[in-house]
Amino acid sequence: MKTRTRIAPALLLLWLAAAGAHAQTTTPAAAARKAAAQTASKATAQKASAQQRAVPAPWRAALERVSADSMRGHLSFISSDLLEGRNTPSRGLEVAAEYIAAQFRRAGLEPLGDDGYFQTATWALAGRDMSGFRMSIASGGSAASVSAERVSLGTSVAGFNLWSPEGDLALKDAGLLKVDFNGGAALAREQVAGRVVLTELPELPRGDRARALQLLRDENDFLARMHALGSPLVVAFDRAEGRGGRGAGQPRLVDPESGARPSFFGDAPTAPLVTVHGAEAARLFDSLPAGATSATLTLRVPAPAETPIRVRNVAGLLRGSDPALRETYVIVSAHYDHLGVREPCDRQKEDCVYNGANDDGSGTVGVIEMASALSKLNPRPRRSVVFLAFFGEEKGLLGSRYYGRHPLVPLARTVAQVNLEQIGRTDDSEGPQVGTAAVTGFDYSDIGATLERAGEAAGVRFYKHPTKSDAYFSRSDNQSLADAGVPAHTVGVAFEFPDYHAVGDEWPKVDFANMERVVRAIALGVLTVADNPQEPRWNEQNPKAAQYVEAWKKLHGR
Repeated sequence: MKTRTRIAPALLLLWLAAAGAHAQTTTPAAAARKAAAQTASKATAQKASAQQRAVPAPWRAALERVSADSMRGHLSFISSDLLEGRNTPSRGLEVAAEYIAAQFRRAGLEPLGDDGYFQTATWALAGRDMSGFRMSIASGGSAASVSAERVSLGTSVAGFNLWSPEGDLALKDAGLLKVDFNGGAALAREQVAGRVVLTELPELPRGDRARALQLLRDENDFLARMHALGSPLVVAFDRAEGRGGRGAGQPRLVDPESGARPSFFGDAPTAPLVTVHGAEAARLFDSLPAGATSATLTLRVPAPAETPIRVRNVAGLLRGSDPALRETYVIVSAHYDHLGVREPCDRQKEDCVYNGANDDGSGTVGVIEMASALSKLNPRPRRSVVFLAFFGEEKGLLGSRYYGRHPLVPLARTVAQVNLEQIGRTDDSEGPQVGTAAVTGFDYSDIGATLERAGEAAGVRFYKHPTKSDAYFSRSDNQSLADAGVPAHTVGVAFEFPDYHAVGDEWPKVDFANMERVVRAIALGVLTVADNPQEPRWNEQNPKAAQYVEAWKKLHGR
């Protein structure tokens, strides 16, 4: 709401007089500082103007086709309630895929998939009829029941479904053993055999991929040891509310290739894992004594049933102009999925749709807009540009992992990936981010510096966040291609914003004017990479890039 302020004429005259007096008493030092600041500002403006003049005229014309109004139109549809949060899989996700393909078709991109613009994967949904689920813990003459809505079965990591009961699991009055997670190595078979093990698993850290993987390995080792000692089941207790609220009956996406690929954690069999969530469950856990107890557990978990489903990446190609370099590729990507619909939720009374406007409708729209703008270039850049929209990022980078195993163009001839994530909102938790964009793993390769130079010409500051640029490198779809050896980074404006993964992430909150600037700057960086005969390189001097340097060498037979 706007307000108006009236200033009485007398007060206004007094203010003007004071301002005049202040100006007359400015010290020589202050005047010198002001002159120096004006000189620096003029020099910066002249530098930016010179850099803009250095951008080829056809490129400038293409960049100017990137339009805030156009992106507003795209995003208001892609993040609308009609698409129901674009969960993987869902009807809304399918509609979004068709819309993206239509925009690629409109731009004149070449279809790159096995089905036109679609790269199709046949996966499965594994679900259980949880109406038959039963779980209770009896202790001291009373029994506490646990509902299916407070339970999760196993876990899912990058398309691998781990530790979930494979079939129907039924236990009646099974003995219990409460143990500390870190004390599993000291247990003997006579303590564990035939008993259900109760424990608390450590919480996985966000943003620290190496630490999270190590904790998952530790949990896998714990479950493998409990199985070897004869435990039929491990029940873990999670004190946090909300993490298990969707229930164990929710269908789980299953990658049929995951069984053919080696697990992250080896082939040792593990005890199945059931996790009970919430404060009430934590109180029950706390009430039980450590070690063997007279309490018992009765459990029935119905067997899962699988239903085949189709999931799709969307891919279009802008063919390069150089006879040799056109067979090399730069990828511009984003994920077009989000979280779906909040459950349980009464749609008549409250907002239930995770619209995902910024995460990552904004990146998807940026890819669409860039494809449309660059498709009009004549001549086109020397290298070819692949525009990609991935499914399943929110479930563990599933679409980009699938692409990494089934590339539509050779990975050895893919010189770079620039991934767009959360480029619309400027209301970052650390303050407004206008005219800036962060690059994850900024100095892992020379792409960060290339984007920085492009930003100087386009009026956007690309930068390395002191803590988040590296921490977030593993949290978006660039990670999948980086693991394969391709120099790959994600560009974003706001790392964290008020409605992250909440129903309030809606398109009217996007700063489209700033998004226009950012997409133009990214596009200039992409053109620079695509037109340069020298391909980007991982930074061998940065220890954090060492694994990607080795992956690149393996990819290129070095």
